[in-house]
Amino acid sequence: MLHESGEDYLEAILVIRRLRGSCRNVDIAGRLGRSKPSVTKALSNLAAAGLVRMSGRDVLLTEEGERAASATLERHRFFERLLVESGVDAKTASAEACRMEHCLSEDSFRKLADRLAPEG
Repeated sequence: MLHESGEDYLEAILVIRRLRGSCRNVDIAGRLGRSKPSVTKALSNLAAAGLVRMSGRDVLLTEEGERAASATLERHRFFERLLVESGVDAKTASAEACRMEHCLSEDSFRKLADRLAPEG
């Protein structure tokens, strides 16, 4: 099972790659507010788990890493949207969604998302 920190790294890699087309250690460090040595260590652990790989300086998600990153990002956006729609300011909503995205099992998240989905 992936820890919260690992999910944050994968999500950051996914977002950076979508925005820039590539992702380097320094990009991750800047986005997450972590030191470059911490990022290097985390990427080594994620690579050992088969979730990322390196191509020169470019950090790439494996298929499994992409799935995990996409699921984490989906949760983040769900909770962020829910909080903003409830009147929470965007900055606070984003920070709190980042914590909330890690708390529920996949099954519980799906049930909550289905329950709160707009009817149509």
